[in-house]
Amino acid sequence: MERKHIAIVGTNFGGYTAALELKELVGENHDITVIANTHNFLFFPSLIWYPFGLRDEKDITFDVRPQYLKHNIKFVEAEVTNLDLDNNTIFTKSTEPIKYDYVLIATGPKVDYDYIPGLRENSNSIVGLSVAQKTREAWNRYLADPGPIVIASAQGAACFGAAYEFLFNVRYQMSKHHLSKKHSLTYLTAEPFLAHFGINGFGNAQKMCEWMFNMYHIESRLNSVIKEVKPDGVELESGEFYPSKFTMVMPRFIGVDAVRNTPNLANDKGFIEVDKGYQHPTYKNVYAAGVAVHVKAPGETQVPCGVPKTGYPTEQMAKTAVKNIVADIKGLPKVENTFEDMSAYCIMDTGNMGMMIVGDHMISPREHQFIIPGPEAHWAKIAFEKYFLYSRKHGHV
Repeated sequence: MERKHIAIVGTNFGGYTAALELKELVGENHDITVIANTHNFLFFPSLIWYPFGLRDEKDITFDVRPQYLKHNIKFVEAEVTNLDLDNNTIFTKSTEPIKYDYVLIATGPKVDYDYIPGLRENSNSIVGLSVAQKTREAWNRYLADPGPIVIASAQGAACFGAAYEFLFNVRYQMSKHHLSKKHSLTYLTAEPFLAHFGINGFGNAQKMCEWMFNMYHIESRLNSVIKEVKPDGVELESGEFYPSKFTMVMPRFIGVDAVRNTPNLANDKGFIEVDKGYQHPTYKNVYAAGVAVHVKAPGETQVPCGVPKTGYPTEQMAKTAVKNIVADIKGLPKVENTFEDMSAYCIMDTGNMGMMIVGDHMISPREHQFIIPGPEAHWAKIAFEKYFLYSRKHGHV
């Protein structure tokens, strides 16, 4: 069998999982190279706690290089600028061009801070370690000079779960600092109803969220379109203005520059269209996984809502793509695992409580869907964080 070179672009949930899974399947018979602009794996779900000083960088990151060295996987730390799909070549800012026989793109997204005026300058973010560090500084300033708070999921946003978690953790921190009865907390969202999540809801999550909003005195504004984020609050297209001393907005994602700079690779938003096995429809040696993949929304909403693809779905896509790359090399049947058919597993933290969410499909109809609320969900999320980071750091996927 001819020796093949498989390149993987990205090294977080999708890329790191794919690299180790691929090595397990191909052994030393083929070559694997991972290209990424960082050597650190970041456990994004824990960024909901970072701004409150509950986590530090060392708690939620680890160096991927020791495992790549151990498994004889080549790692190139460089920023990819674009690909030449016709000549099977990856270009970076700092290395010679890298040739491949197969490529798996698992870059994650680019966070679009520029599609809403004032979003970059006047709001905080938890989508990345550097911005979460700035959000921690903003939160400390807020505690010194408190006031109303606005948390928002903007039009086109997809990471609704993290927005809810941060919202409820803010509520918990306000209570700890005796601010809940003094200042308002408002959630602005593009969703048509609470707990829509970009997947048209899940079980009785809507009723549970409505109950929690009422119990904690959290105001909400559905189907909201943000016109501008200002230093002292958020203005909607409707003309409504919500004053805020601390604003966190979950923005929309778009494809990373390297993908958008590559002709015929992605759609107009920079997301890669793939088949049910995560293979590109035109370039058959190109695969993609995670947030880089285009997933069609399950239905239209008044205000555009994206589909969440982070965490567990990303890893499942990566594993499916890897199996199909190996199947292609060995002439074996391909496998399918569409986003809609994946099981749903999520733990949503609310500060000292939470909800464990389990379903047999990401998108309705579902035969089984359960939401288990209580303090055990909070501790389960912490336990999962520790287990996940330990297992991945030691090369188990």
